[in-house]
Amino acid sequence: MRSHAEFALAPAPGRSRQNRGSEVVRAALLEAAIGEFASRGFAGASGRRIATEAGAHQSQINYHFGSTNELWKAALLFLLDELDQAIAEQLAQLESNEQADQFAAMVRGFVHFASRRPELSRIMMHEGAAPSERLAWFVETQLAHRHRQLLAAWTNLRNSGIAAEVDPDVLYHSMIGAGSLLYANGPEAELLGIQPTDYDLTERHAQSLIALLLPGRNKDF
Repeated sequence: MRSHAEFALAPAPGRSRQNRGSEVVRAALLEAAIGEFASRGFAGASGRRIATEAGAHQSQINYHFGSTNELWKAALLFLLDELDQAIAEQLAQLESNEQADQFAAMVRGFVHFASRRPELSRIMMHEGAAPSERLAWFVETQLAHRHRQLLAAWTNLRNSGIAAEVDPDVLYHSMIGAGSLLYANGPEAELLGIQPTDYDLTERHAQSLIALLLPGRNKDF
């Protein structure tokens, strides 16, 4: 039995690949690329496998994205947009303007995103292991400003006595690891009897991470 995603992205019976709408093909290539880059990294990725998974022709990668390198960047931007939306949804539910509550909402949004989309962490595990033009692009255009904002908020929370005594130099990677490794290493977790796709587990995970990072907050979220 095919999944809903597979059903949605497959060509309709009797309909050729060439007749599929341009945006449908682009979306299918993007989703297939996310899975390919997450499982094999950029170096091990195959344009042919991506196209086959998307039900498209390999030449359509260049048509829609220009190159496999640009497809990788588009995949990262797509996932980061989903992450930003997940955090924005949590922030929109707040009735408080307190920075600690906003930080907690950000953490909760990230953990829930990581549970739904472990591919982002898996892609960055591959890419972050060695210098590359892609990694430099990611840090310069996407990560650096997020990192600065995170550290500014953390400094304020530490100065107010709310945040844990975590060194700012290790904060980002500590949060990313603590918030996403369970899902990025989902098969390992399942062998330990843990179900990383369970919503209640993800909620408990988020609450636990918030409690560790913000011991002075003393609020339920």
